[in-house]
Amino acid sequence: MKELVCNYALIRFLPYRETGEFVNVGVMLYAPEINYFNFQLTEKRNRRIRDFFPEMNPQIYVASVDSLRRELQRQQKHFDDLAGLFGSDRAVGDGLTAFRSMLRRRESLLHFAEPGMKLGAPEETLGELYADYVLRTFARTAAYQETVLRNRLGGWLREWGLRERYKTNRSVGDEMYHVTLPFVHFEGATAKIAIKPVDLNRNEPTEVYERGGLWIQRFRRLAERGHLPTRTFVPLSLPSGQGRLAADDVTRELNQLGVETADFNDESRVRALAQV
Repeated sequence: MKELVCNYALIRFLPYRETGEFVNVGVMLYAPEINYFNFQLTEKRNRRIRDFFPEMNPQIYVASVDSLRRELQRQQKHFDDLAGLFGSDRAVGDGLTAFRSMLRRRESLLHFAEPGMKLGAPEETLGELYADYVLRTFARTAAYQETVLRNRLGGWLREWGLRERYKTNRSVGDEMYHVTLPFVHFEGATAKIAIKPVDLNRNEPTEVYERGGLWIQRFRRLAERGHLPTRTFVPLSLPSGQGRLAADDVTRELNQLGVETADFNDESRVRALAQV
């Protein structure tokens, strides 16, 4: 299906206007070219909402969502009524007017954010927006979490007076094989110390093995080609339960390659190993 213009607005749970604090709980989307209107809502008070507003009676959220859902379902019927005018300027104009009218400031605890626009297949785009802004699935990936770890570590290096001793995002290796590492200390052209945080905090042991195995393979390849930095240090974000057993295996394999490891949360240990 060709990409269409999708107008959307995030739905926010904002119980206390005084503080302005909110949680994204849904998405509403309208594609005027095909008169498509739909929405996704978090029907129940999930853990994120509970953690953010622990003092609030859960029934208040449920009742607010139920009211909005019924309102949006009524609007869907309006868009269905425009089906007979499909493709006409009037259908597009009436549809956009109806969409925009729903964005007005509401008296309930649920509000619409400023509208956005995205090209895509409407149904798929609605699901993607919900996944990104409500479920925040992007934040569960190891790559994203390692970016968070890298930023925290960069802050620590500054606090410890070590930041200027490390170059950031430097390639280590040769023309045949090289790896980009976030923090590298050079002596001349030689990489002497490298630090690479790795996120092993996964629910499934298989995911722990796969993420850890990726870096074991990379470090092994560098070592085989004589380019593994003299000291390579990997602060690890560690899981619990069965995942921890898998992480212990990954740690052993890294240590066998001569790679030093530490629990990322052990700041004193991380600081000691990061010393130049």
